[in-house]
Amino acid sequence: MPVTKPDYQLQLPLDMDEEAPSDQPLVVSPEEARLRAETARTALEGRTDLKWMEEYARLRDGNWPWRVAAYIAWASSPKVSRFPKTQDELARKYLGLTSDRSIATWRKKNPAIDEMVAILQASPLWDFRAEVFLALTTNAVKPDYKTHNDRKLFLELTGDYVPTSKLAAMLTKGSMTKNDLKEMSDSELAALSRTLLEELAEKEEKKAGNDAS
Repeated sequence: MPVTKPDYQLQLPLDMDEEAPSDQPLVVSPEEARLRAETARTALEGRTDLKWMEEYARLRDGNWPWRVAAYIAWASSPKVSRFPKTQDELARKYLGLTSDRSIATWRKKNPAIDEMVAILQASPLWDFRAEVFLALTTNAVKPDYKTHNDRKLFLELTGDYVPTSKLAAMLTKGSMTKNDLKEMSDSELAALSRTLLEELAEKEEKKAGNDAS
């Protein structure tokens, strides 16, 4: 599955409150709840010891609500070094909430939250993307049998080579045209034929096993 580059403008699919109404005690007025939220936000944004604050700032720039941005930034950080350690501690000590029930409500209403967490967890790969492509290209151009797999991958990425198994899948699904087949070499057609025959034999073998049972 391709790694998606972080998009901090990812839109929420639903309008939502940062905090579930049931989270605050009934004795807390809307004004008191607002003041509590602003106090917690000011305290959080004054912290310099939290490693995920840079992601938090980017999410805020992407118009995520501050509490939701803090949760996403915290949840996408490496678990082994994540601080605070628990979601409940994050809610109570950093978000000005009385529990972490609101976080469960946000995630239930907005699948984009968990999607953003997954994207940010994979985002460090983008920091090394250029170096990986450079290493691949450097090896692929070497006239050495040991770099065969690098050349194969390089040609797959550029679209100049399609694995036989993928061609067979395209043919089976009907997404390959007659013109596509005409452009293939004899060796490619032979390889495609072998792959299809192997797949058919495997299916027949499985079918026979199911019938026997």
